[in-house]
Amino acid sequence: MNRLTAIAAAVVAFAVLPLGAVAAPSDGIPAKQPRAHWFAGSVASVGGDSLTVNVLWTGPKDGQLNGTTVTVGVTGSTTIVNGKTKAAAQLGDIVPGDLVSLRATAADATLASLTATHIRIWCNCHWIGGTISSIGSSSFTVQVARTGPYDTVLKGQNVTINVNGSTAYLKAKDKTQIAFSDLQVGAGVGVVFGANGFFKAPGFDPEQAAFTAKRVHEWMKRQVPPPSSDAGSAAGTTP
Repeated sequence: MNRLTAIAAAVVAFAVLPLGAVAAPSDGIPAKQPRAHWFAGSVASVGGDSLTVNVLWTGPKDGQLNGTTVTVGVTGSTTIVNGKTKAAAQLGDIVPGDLVSLRATAADATLASLTATHIRIWCNCHWIGGTISSIGSSSFTVQVARTGPYDTVLKGQNVTINVNGSTAYLKAKDKTQIAFSDLQVGAGVGVVFGANGFFKAPGFDPEQAAFTAKRVHEWMKRQVPPPSSDAGSAAGTTP
């Protein structure tokens, strides 16, 4: 075979190779990864493979999500952890009312379709101690003398706490169960409560926020309770 015949044969052989067998030149630059979007908020509902979140806080480039309610897909590749301990968690560990922070990817710039890559669950737990100054039909007001470490902005304030059917009421050291109607003006109370936002989030105003009691522990008249073990929960930290 002369040289011209050999070159022609090589050209024909290359031409019939499958397209995928021909490697494109590489310039050493890795493929661009989807940008991660960051936001945090309160959980509205939990599905079998999704999470619906009322967005209260976003990253600097994700402001279009702020104040919206978004449903985020959760896959087998989504990492879910406890915000405080960083222990592994499951989607089923999240309940409505929890605070969560998320990193997610989007199908396009509209952010209409989001898939979570990482979720951190934050206990929506704050603590105050003080004396009851007034009692309403579904709320009571506390003159705050002590707070958890992330709730110091409430110290010295008269704070209204809402109650609901899930609120538990205890009395004195033996933690006898009582009812909302047993609370008395002037009694010392320790209150574990949830807030409708993150204390450290930009724009969060504790004077305008809504607080709902999870547990009310009443003590004797004018006796302010010691700090609770629930004081210092992660809800007040930056996610």
